[in-house]
This record gives sequence, C-alpha cells and structure tokens, in this order.
Amino acid sequence: MRTRHIEVLQAILRTGTISGAARLLHVSQPAVTKALQHAEATVGFALFNREGKRLVATRETHALAPVVEQATGGLDAVRELARNLKLGADKAVRVAAVASLANSVLPSALLAARKLFPKMRSELNTGHTEDMMQKLLMHEVDLAIAFDPPLHPSLDCVEIGHLQLVAASLPARLGKYARNKTISAEALASMELIELSGKDPLGRIYSRYANRFNWQQGKTAVRTYQMAVRLAELDQGVAIVDSASANFFSDKLKVLPLEPRAEFPVCAMYLKAAAVTDIMRTLTQCVGDELQKVQEATLQPRA
Repeated sequence: MRTRHIEVLQAILRTGTISGAARLLHVSQPAVTKALQHAEATVGFALFNREGKRLVATRETHALAPVVEQATGGLDAVRELARNLKLGADKAVRVAAVASLANSVLPSALLAARKLFPKMRSELNTGHTEDMMQKLLMHEVDLAIAFDPPLHPSLDCVEIGHLQLVAASLPARLGKYARNKTISAEALASMELIELSGKDPLGRIYSRYANRFNWQQGKTAVRTYQMAVRLAELDQGVAIVDSASANFFSDKLKVLPLEPRAEFPVCAMYLKAAAVTDIMRTLTQCVGDELQKVQEATLQPRA
C-alpha cells in the first residue's frame, strides 16, 4: 500500500464516511473514493462494507488497523520533524528541564542570561529525561537539563554541576538531629521516610541507600520531588529529595545533607548534529552558576 492509501484508510476508520475522510484530508470526495478503490485493488480484498451512509471496516481492515495507526504516527513524526527543521535555529531557544530544576534554578538562570542577551526569546518545558532526549532528537527542543542522563550516540552530554540528596523535614520530627548540619543514613533507618520511587537517577540512589542502611519501607512513595517536599511540610515523614527541591520549594523544613554524601551530576544535553549557539552556551553556564549557589546554600545551617 502506498502512503496515500494508508492516509485514506486511517481517515475512513476515524470518520466512518467518504465525506468525513475527505474533510479530514482536505481533498474532494471523488479523490478519496478513487484512492480507496486503488488501495483495495492493490491488496486484493475489500477494506470496507457499505451499510447505509457509513463504511464499516471488514475483518481484514480490523487486522490492519493497529499497523495503519503506527504507520500514520510515523508519517506525522516525519512531517513534524521537517517542520521543526524548516523553522531553523533563529527562533526562540527551546529549553527543557526535569521539573525540580525547571521550577528552581532555571528561572534564575534565564534571568541572568537575559542580562547578557536582552533580546533573547525562550520557550521553557519540563519533562522526564527520556522524553526530553526524544524531543532533542526530533528538534523540538535545543537544550535539555537533566540529572545524570544515559548516554546517546546522537547527543552531547556536558556535566554542568552537581546536586545531592538531602533529608527535608519539620524540625520536630528530626528530634536531636535537628541541631546537626548533616544526618547519617543510619539515623534515617529509624524514621518514617517519604520514598523516592521510579527508575530515574535519584530513585536509584534512594534504593541503594535504602538497601545498604536498612531504611524502613515508607507509607508513601512519590515520583515528584515537589510533592515529597509538600508531604514533609504536612508532617507525613522525612522527604529524601534533591537539594534544589528542598531549598526552593519550602522554607519551613530543616534540610540536612546525607552522610555518606549522595551526590549526582547535572548535565546539559545538545543534539550533536545541531549548532550550539552562544545563547545556549551562556544559558548553560548560568544554570551551572545557579547549581553552585544551591550547593553552597545546602551547606549553610538552616532552621
């Protein structure tokens, strides 16, 4: 089947009529009818049966439908990629970051970069690491910031700073440890923890520490660090989160770095085949500067 046959087949499956398919494809009804007849002649069997004004898919078409859906999605992806390439790099710099960074260090970094490039236009997004990598490959974003992302042959990954896991809690729940500057992983074994779930880098670090130091299974597990901080504010346990989330999302909590230290890199990702502009380099540097400020703030005593 040709590409046009697949498009017509999918349009009829969605609308159920020749006229509906024609409107969806922005072509005439005779053009749809001709393409359908040609498709049926090509495959050698009927694709639809006519029942009144509607076309009802045959058994063979129902079998084809999942593959047709997949093929249509692929065609849409090709068109989207071509559109993004046509737009070029002279538009707004498109930045994606994991949610905790997008809501903490990225706005300040953007402000600092704009002092150097006052006319800079930007488009900001959040997402999971794998989603952001896919958006880079599809030319949907220019720069992505993530925690310790996996390597990809088509992407450059540059380490721009570090953060660490911290315990964030209302001081009363920490007891005698509330006066400390750090907290040992052993001490957390006796506390109610808000777990980090998931397979992202922070979730993996949490799992290693939980297994090594026999942390209790918490009553609540989260994949969103801001949610963990909010639960800690409501005295639902001790949140184990990244230092950016702990410092930016709440001023009510005592924040204590873990001992032994649980540090992880923050990386900027670019598409190897695309040009890295001065604005992108500057914005990346500004994110690195903000990460350094977070690390310094984490080491300061906090009530």
